[in-house]
Amino acid sequence: MKGVDLEGIRVISCDVFDTLLRRNATAEPGRVRHVAERAAAMLLRERGLLVSKEALWRARRNVQHLAYRALDMADPTGEVTFDALVQGMALSLGLGPAEAQVLARAEIEVERTQLAPNTSLLTWLTRRACEGIRIIAVSDTWHTAATIRGLLDDLAEGHPVAKVYTSADLGATKRTAAIFPKVADAEGVPAGAFLHIGDDAQADERMARSAGLRPHRIFPPRLVILERRLDAARARLARKMPER
Repeated sequence: MKGVDLEGIRVISCDVFDTLLRRNATAEPGRVRHVAERAAAMLLRERGLLVSKEALWRARRNVQHLAYRALDMADPTGEVTFDALVQGMALSLGLGPAEAQVLARAEIEVERTQLAPNTSLLTWLTRRACEGIRIIAVSDTWHTAATIRGLLDDLAEGHPVAKVYTSADLGATKRTAAIFPKVADAEGVPAGAFLHIGDDAQADERMARSAGLRPHRIFPPRLVILERRLDAARARLARKMPER
């Protein structure tokens, strides 16, 4: 974080995934499969229900696709909520509210195993907080702020994040820049007094700049990016291979 201009900055807002908390080398398809495996095991253990991991994986994929397709048609600046996702999954599988809660817990348990604190950034942010700059998190995610706060508290004990804002709670995203004015209003600070840190070129850099914030982009380690691409390629190949 050398050379970051903090002149006039009163608030530092940070993306969460791959910024405050870094994901491991598992690509999204693999992560979803891990969630399906965990959910299948938990449903059997806790509810006595035998639901295949393949059925859970397909339900997750289909419900997520339909949810975002509907959102694009109805409210392109909004966000799908995690509750709606797991309830839709449960409904598609003939499961009830109790089973939907199991699906939700399975997701968070997998997240905890695949996330790790970005210690260098968090150390830098802690120093800035000691200098009087307010530190917040702003995430495009279907999770609530309470869920993200729980992940931060569990995985990055002693972190300096004073407040968490999510697109699911605010009904607005970074990818359309709609969330930034809402966060600025909630903080009572003009957009020009924000430094926004994140890894996404569109959401965290271009959109933050278009909303008047000062962006600073960071990058996951190159090795992790390469390993994720390989993991995603393996997942695509596995889908094409005939089952024995």
